[in-house]
Amino acid sequence: MKNMIIAVLICLPLGCASISEHAKMEAYDRNMDSYQIAMRLSDFNTVCKSVEPSEMGRKECLKRYENMKIVSYDVLGIKVSEDKLEVTQTIEAEYYFLDRYVVKKIEYEQSWRYKSDMEIWLLQTGPPHFE
Repeated sequence: MKNMIIAVLICLPLGCASISEHAKMEAYDRNMDSYQIAMRLSDFNTVCKSVEPSEMGRKECLKRYENMKIVSYDVLGIKVSEDKLEVTQTIEAEYYFLDRYVVKKIEYEQSWRYKSDMEIWLLQTGPPHFE
């Protein structure tokens, strides 16, 4: 019995770390679902809430999406860091400017980082320069 208690106490921190990583990745999945829906709906107000404020201000973020509509938004690839604190995604988006009606395609990388103090994932790279 004593050996079993010792074994449980030794394994407990390992289990907690695994649960914590699992919770981070579940939060990532929920965040990505919301972000992708917002992109597909061209809800740039919501999209810009996900950008790390120190990387890009809200006004600058909204300006990048000015006069534009997203047609499609697809994640082509995902790389997760070992510590599960950073995720890099390769994105393909189709879009057009409302005054031009010419659909364009762009492929770019975006980097997400988990902010432990706020328990949230934030986009470390602002939106690309759409031309």
